[in-house]
Amino acid sequence: MKSTTQPRRSGLTRRQAVRLATFGAASLLDIASPHQTMGQATPGSGSTDDRGYVRPESLIDVATLVDWRSDPALVPVGFMPTEEFDVAHIPGSGQIDWPELEVIDTSDASIDRWHRAIGELIGDLGITPDSAVVVYDNGTLFSARLWWILSYLGHERVYVLDGGLPAWQASGHDVETGPPPPTGADPYVGSPNPDVLAQRDEVLALLNDEDTAIVDARTPAEYADGHIPGAVNLNYPLNAAPEPPRYIKPASELRPMYNQVGVTPDRTVIPYCSSGVRSAVTAFTLHLLGFEDVALYTGSWLEWSNAPDTPRTTGDRP
Repeated sequence: MKSTTQPRRSGLTRRQAVRLATFGAASLLDIASPHQTMGQATPGSGSTDDRGYVRPESLIDVATLVDWRSDPALVPVGFMPTEEFDVAHIPGSGQIDWPELEVIDTSDASIDRWHRAIGELIGDLGITPDSAVVVYDNGTLFSARLWWILSYLGHERVYVLDGGLPAWQASGHDVETGPPPPTGADPYVGSPNPDVLAQRDEVLALLNDEDTAIVDARTPAEYADGHIPGAVNLNYPLNAAPEPPRYIKPASELRPMYNQVGVTPDRTVIPYCSSGVRSAVTAFTLHLLGFEDVALYTGSWLEWSNAPDTPRTTGDRP
């Protein structure tokens, strides 16, 4: 199938060329270099055991978190509902859940408003640009969503705890109960990198691009009911062990799984789901595997299916 996108310009990735054609030169301001990675750890930071990842530093294990607990810059965050957090969480954690960070309208005006709103929420967690943030969940894998948001905002030291709270508890460590203490911190001011966020019009422009892979991270039933034309289906739980603690699978299992559906490092990859939460797990997994050009479509199916000018298809085929 022939690509219908604008030709690539010197020094630009394919997505940057599409952004330039779709939104104009202003859309390229502050975009990271094509070789800049999201969520990069500082040199020498802890990682899980060697599972063949290209970027293992973004995924830390319980032992590493224990070692870091004396660091005053550490901010652990439980990414889960309040009622779950109040029952048990890692001592010293802040709490937030995905509905508070949702954005399913990817127009420029909506994204601008979202920037301001999430700056307030992230600041309330006590996170500053100097913080070492460790995000974890209660076995949902959804902490990847907060990892993606902080990485999108340009935060350098953000890590996912492999296995989440179940891994912490399985290692015999104490937990706290009740709500987190108020921080009274200032709003977080980041430097957003729009190259890792796909907007609806960009996705439309890339539908027939043979160098782009669109990945639907929802269930096969949801996919069959309706999906973006050309998207392949890879349900997000397949990235991790099926039972808690849900450790991320090794690269030797993940790469063939993605290769089988045509998701390879030489392509632009756009994951989506219903609202950008489950597909953030896909984006994080591809980050671990070293993919350079991954843009999360945060509006996902909720935006796409409600737009009057977007094509849809049904069934179990792209």
